[in-house]
Amino acid sequence: MFKIYIGDFMFESGLTRKIDGLGRLVIPKEIRDRFFIHENDYLEFLIYRDGFYVRKYSRLGKITSLAQELCDTLNKYLNAEVLIAERDKVVAYSGIYKDKYLGKEISKSLSKSIRRRESLFEIYKKKLQIIEDDDIICSYINETIVSNCEEVGIISLYRTDKSVTETDLKIINIVSSFLTRYLEE
Repeated sequence: MFKIYIGDFMFESGLTRKIDGLGRLVIPKEIRDRFFIHENDYLEFLIYRDGFYVRKYSRLGKITSLAQELCDTLNKYLNAEVLIAERDKVVAYSGIYKDKYLGKEISKSLSKSIRRRESLFEIYKKKLQIIEDDDIICSYINETIVSNCEEVGIISLYRTDKSVTETDLKIINIVSSFLTRYLEE
């Protein structure tokens, strides 16, 4: 029987799994789907009361306040919507749609961009999908954040009123490089 702790609440899943001879455990698909755990994701184990707590490890989640400060600063000085997302959800957002996107699961297309390590600079307005079933027609920059040879997230800047610029691109590249180095320390 699995005991799942969320905050101070404990849930028993009723699912059981056997540990193999190498100490491996298969996490049931229902749990992986519910907590957005994918192949090559890291899990963190914490000792908690009479058992242990397992949660998805997030490198960007560890620096949420820094990521939010970066988004707020870029939004203020560049007058554009800015977000930082890990592989499955938006961890920082600054702009008029903050309540709509912050903490939400990202779209499959944005997740695919992260896995492919894409760098996109779209001067002309195109469709951007941050979360599923929510298309934005805008000019945008997407830059994948890679740390220790692994793609950990993405930083995106977009404008609906005018085109993104070469200066925007340079700034996003600088911020992405900064986050990469910061995460590797």
